[in-house]
Amino acid sequence: MALKCIVVDDEPLAAQVLVSFINKTPDLQLLKTFHHPLEALQFLKQEKVDLVFLDIQMQELSGIELMQLAPPGLQIVIVSAYDEYAVEGFDREAVDYLLKPVSFDRFARAVQRVLAKSTPAISQPAGTDYIFVRTDKRIVRVDLKDILFVEALRNYVAIQTSRQKILTLQNLRSFEEILAPFRFFRVHKSYIISLDKIDSIERQRIFTGSHSIPIGDAYVKQFLEVINMPR
Repeated sequence: MALKCIVVDDEPLAAQVLVSFINKTPDLQLLKTFHHPLEALQFLKQEKVDLVFLDIQMQELSGIELMQLAPPGLQIVIVSAYDEYAVEGFDREAVDYLLKPVSFDRFARAVQRVLAKSTPAISQPAGTDYIFVRTDKRIVRVDLKDILFVEALRNYVAIQTSRQKILTLQNLRSFEEILAPFRFFRVHKSYIISLDKIDSIERQRIFTGSHSIPIGDAYVKQFLEVINMPR
């Protein structure tokens, strides 16, 4: 089934290029094109959309601001003439970052990345204490008791166990939803840790084995409450 997508770009010519690419791609269904981001935001709140091709620098609302306000679960491909927003875009779990002018080949690679992330890469059979994770070449069973932490690495997530690091094309939110009931806690925008594997905590850093994990300012209060420690 084709992914339902929209284009949000206040430059009509740039938007038209993306529209022509989408029309050549059987895996995509274009719902609408927006030159005004506020109109796009309203549409996103009312309609089911899988994917947004999103410009960054727009007058009414920046692409980053739209990402903050948009409903959860959207896949975002940023399309911009400026590369300085790439880090922030990936921090907000954008699937890819395309620099204008965009070639069809580069666009197609971004779509393949989106399609890969649309395929479930993590599952937990009911009543079990392990998960299955899809890597590039195989599906790996991971026992929850072996996981030290999970780390977001741009388009990938790294699962660090006591023996190995496993990479999968997924976002951290998916892991958070599955792991939360099993004494895992998100302590940073890029990290989920196993509470049972914490060796020590010092100055907003968690130490587990040979690894040091930062605690984000936005997560400190709730984390200390979870481990029942006063600030």
